[in-house]
Amino acid sequence: MLVFRLLYLLFPGLLLLGWSMGKDSLSCMPALLLMLPVAGLIALNMLEVSLMRRRAMVGMYLHSASRLARLLCRKLFLLLWQVLKAAFFTFILFVEVLDWSAWFWLVLLTDALALFVMNHRLQQMLQGQVKAGQEGIIARRILVTLNTLVLVLLLATGQLFERQIDYRDLSWQETAMHAAQQQLQCELLAPLVRVQAIQQALAGRFVRQGLESVSSSWSRIFGWLLFFFWSGLSFWAWSRMLLGTLICKPDIERMVRQGCE
Repeated sequence: MLVFRLLYLLFPGLLLLGWSMGKDSLSCMPALLLMLPVAGLIALNMLEVSLMRRRAMVGMYLHSASRLARLLCRKLFLLLWQVLKAAFFTFILFVEVLDWSAWFWLVLLTDALALFVMNHRLQQMLQGQVKAGQEGIIARRILVTLNTLVLVLLLATGQLFERQIDYRDLSWQETAMHAAQQQLQCELLAPLVRVQAIQQALAGRFVRQGLESVSSSWSRIFGWLLFFFWSGLSFWAWSRMLLGTLICKPDIERMVRQGCE
């Protein structure tokens, strides 16, 4: 049982790794098929939190017979909204993983295993602190934020020691054109990949040139954190995806039964 749960935890990460390795040969249909499980797990995790917030809002602030309360109590409306957001973050994640180095994939493997352990430990710590059966959702809510921050710090620190492309001999326009030369088999994702590459190249050049005049090491680290702010969105989606695999059958049954009362 434990081995199966670990494999299930690693499965969406392996899909992303397969996409990053085969992006040059995969057409749009295989890419979209790879996206479906990832988007489903992200949506599942977000839906769990949204149901908790909806119940709190309706129960504490709204009249149960009001139009707004009835709208929020429509599970289909809430589900469609979470699916749309999950699709957006899935596209971001599939674009961002193309820039992740081999060493960072090893970090992500360790991160997945650490999340599995931390989720179990945190739920044990929350027993007696929260209502019975609610330990999982609170633990996952905490771990989303914590894990995202840790991954951003690790990537930003690692990039300080990784060789970057030096665009200083090129103009800003030439830098953008050079970055936009990336090719992708899937034309649906190709524009997003090119825009992301241009953004990374221009932001990287701006940060590196600006940081050359900064003597404080702490200021340089802060500059790199600003540079990798966009990556925080992909790590947020990564964390949601992994934590979605940790939602058990009783949690799903509780979500299905959950009302606004």
